[in-house]
Amino acid sequence: MSVILGNRKKLEDKISSTLYDLTHLEINTIIKDEMSGTKAPSSPRLLLYSLSSTYYSKLIQLGEKYVAYLGPLPDGVTNLFRGVEENLGSGYESFHELSHRAESAAHLIRDNKARLPFPENDIESDIMMLKRIETISNDIRSILKIVDTVKGKPVDGRDTYKFDLEETISNFRTMRSDEADKLELDLDLRQLMVIKKANDIGTERVILQTVIGMDGDLTTRISKSFAEQPVPFINAMHHQAIGISVDFWKTLINVVVELGKNFIGMLSNKS
Repeated sequence: MSVILGNRKKLEDKISSTLYDLTHLEINTIIKDEMSGTKAPSSPRLLLYSLSSTYYSKLIQLGEKYVAYLGPLPDGVTNLFRGVEENLGSGYESFHELSHRAESAAHLIRDNKARLPFPENDIESDIMMLKRIETISNDIRSILKIVDTVKGKPVDGRDTYKFDLEETISNFRTMRSDEADKLELDLDLRQLMVIKKANDIGTERVILQTVIGMDGDLTTRISKSFAEQPVPFINAMHHQAIGISVDFWKTLINVVVELGKNFIGMLSNKS
C-alpha cells in the first residue's frame, strides 16, 4: 500500500509542477560578455558538463578578483574560491563541490565586505552570482540523486563509473550512440528544462525578468544597475519578447487543453 501511495504522490507532484509551468510564463533578458554562436549539447550529460565548466570558470574568475584582499592562498591551493580541484566532471559530487565552494566564497566576501575596495553594488552582484551557483548546483544534485542510474544501479557520485571524472566525460563523447544511450540520464521534461534553463543563463547577468501568471499576476524584476542607466533598445526588445512569448504560450495552452479533452473523452468511452 505504501508503494502505491508513494507512486501516487510522485504523480501528483509531477502534475502539479507541470501545471505550474504551463500557467506561469517567464521571460529573461540577459547580457552576455561573449557569444560563441554554437548550439548547446543535446545530451543531458554534456549539458551538465557545460554548466559545471561555466560555474568552475566563474569561481576562478571571482577568486582572482578577490585574492589580493581576502588571501593569502593556503598551501596547495591555486585559486581562492575554486580551491583544491577534487572533481572536474558533471556528476553528483561535482555539483556538491560547486555548491560548497560557492557558499564558502559568498560568506567570505560578506564577512569582509567592509574592507573591500569595490562598489557595494559590485560586491552584492558577485555574492548573488555565488548564491545562484550554490542554489542551482543543489537543484542539479537533487535531480541526479533521483534519476542518475547506470545499468540500473544508483550513481549519485558513489558508483565506479563516475561522471565526476573528466576522463569519463571524454570517453562518453567518443562512444557510439547506442553505448552512450545506456549511460544517459533518464529525465522527465521538467527536469530537462531545469538543466537547459540553467545552462542557457549560466553566469550571465539577467537584467530584466518578467513572470506572468494565468491569473493575470505580472511581476517584472529589473537589476539595480540597469534601472539606474536604462537602455531604450533593450527595454523595447524585452517588451517585444514578452508579446511573442505570450502568443506562443496561448497556443501551447490551447493545445494542452485539447489534448486533455481528448484524453478525458477516451477514458469516458472505455468506461
